[in-house]
Amino acid sequence: MLHTAEYKQIGELIASSRETDFCARLADWIRTDAAVDTLTMVVYRGSEPPIHLYDDFRNETARAGMMTYLTSTYVLNAFFQRHRTGLPSGVYRIRDLAPDAYLQSELYKGYEVVLSEREEIGYVTEGWPQGLEEIDIAVSLGNLVTAEIGLYRATDRGGFADEAIRLFEAKMPVIEAAFHAYWSYSGSRPASEEEVRRPNARMGFETFGTCLTSREREVVTMILRGHSSESISYNLGISITTVKTHRKRAYEKLNISTQAELLSLFLDHVQTEAAQQ
Repeated sequence: MLHTAEYKQIGELIASSRETDFCARLADWIRTDAAVDTLTMVVYRGSEPPIHLYDDFRNETARAGMMTYLTSTYVLNAFFQRHRTGLPSGVYRIRDLAPDAYLQSELYKGYEVVLSEREEIGYVTEGWPQGLEEIDIAVSLGNLVTAEIGLYRATDRGGFADEAIRLFEAKMPVIEAAFHAYWSYSGSRPASEEEVRRPNARMGFETFGTCLTSREREVVTMILRGHSSESISYNLGISITTVKTHRKRAYEKLNISTQAELLSLFLDHVQTEAAQQ
């Protein structure tokens, strides 16, 4: 049974859906009874770059990491990739959304991402705070529009226990109702001049590797998204030997020899496209 003060807080949260401080209020309410070090909120619309709503990063390095994420490395994010195929509202550990090879792959060395065994999915955007465990609250807003509320807690403080997951799941009806009310109002506003001019990676995967065959592009795209040869074989219904053949031919056409070079080439492509938009 909730106390009177808690009912009042929920009412005030939903009533604030048209206020500029709604996201901060929602962040405070989500934190109630749960230890969260950092919280972010973005909205994805189809394959478009994320719309930044809120974060409480406290230093310039982390904020620069957020900008790098918003303009390029979001295309590698497991949540973003699952959103593009339709992600139901719910509470997810990021490691449960990630493809099977995120932890093992050498793909994410160097270029704007940092490979680290401390990270749940094996890498972190350069500048983004390291050593954080991540839980994501997904709010489906319809028509391939999904809000991601990212919750982060330092692994050296124990990360998130299963009890925290259950707590966030219990709060989902209020989070969904409040966010839907907020988005029905703010989601229809015209884009600001800053948003229009912000560089993005809108078509990254769709326009990368035009010299490749359609199958080679499928294989390369799945490699970039963190799938192993075994996963690619299973998802495309081809043998592992065939996967390796397509990968070898694609690398030859792209004039590269490693997965790290593939990522570097892909992000160079993303930045070039962003500069032209």
